[in-house]
Amino acid sequence: MGPELEHRTESRQRRNWTCRERERSVWTGKEVRKCCLALGFILSTGAIWSGNFVFGQSPLSGRTPSTAVQAMTTSQPTRDPYPKLIFRVYNYAHLDPTALTNTEGVAAAIFQEVGVETAWVDCPLSWTELKRYPACQEKMQTTDLVLRILPKSMAMKVRTGDDALGFAKPCPEDEPACDLTVFYHRVDGLATDGYPTDRILGHVIAHEVGHVLLGPGAHSDIGIMRGVWSRHDLQHISWGLLLPFTDDQRQQLRAAVLRRTKQEPVTELVIPLASILDSNP
Repeated sequence: MGPELEHRTESRQRRNWTCRERERSVWTGKEVRKCCLALGFILSTGAIWSGNFVFGQSPLSGRTPSTAVQAMTTSQPTRDPYPKLIFRVYNYAHLDPTALTNTEGVAAAIFQEVGVETAWVDCPLSWTELKRYPACQEKMQTTDLVLRILPKSMAMKVRTGDDALGFAKPCPEDEPACDLTVFYHRVDGLATDGYPTDRILGHVIAHEVGHVLLGPGAHSDIGIMRGVWSRHDLQHISWGLLLPFTDDQRQQLRAAVLRRTKQEPVTELVIPLASILDSNP
């Protein structure tokens, strides 16, 4: 299968913020808000009946985690420096601030286990909102990821399988703004089975980032990069525990982010904000 396709208990209201960025410290677990951006696996009908949730193919077009979350953590790397991934978040599905914060917190906790910090920047959804998000207009680096959370109306315009939860596009290490997309209505559909949407979505984001950084053949037999998530896995996530990356995957992921940190973006591939807005479904 190719590259593809959740927690903070404190509720916060966005008001008219021009910037929302959260940065997680690997040492303290504290969180700092900053300004800043999900993807995919396939939920097939057959998989639903069998109790398994399958990650699928990319399209043809080719805040602080809870105590329960922390209890599942594995040994963290002690090496320095701690590289950072910056997510530029395009919340087209209009998740409420609490749900979005919880989702980002889950994903951040997963990458904290890897030894990678994360920051989350809110971005405009239209040209008329550009001036409200100055931080999102900064030049994108090779550690910037563009995360689109799409509602059903937009997801239907994307060429993927009928049950795809999202996708991640291949992205060379010298290319900025690697693209991740999540079809929120399909992830939210799992809530009908009692699974918390924000926790599942946070894991989906981390899974797809894994595809971007690990490349083809990233699936494993255990952990978050399994090609198929069982109902046991989803229940595990629902209990506030993490599906982790394997030891080898953690080493590879951290090394990949470090390499990207040292890369200068290819000039002709520097992607302006305008082109992202224009490319939406």
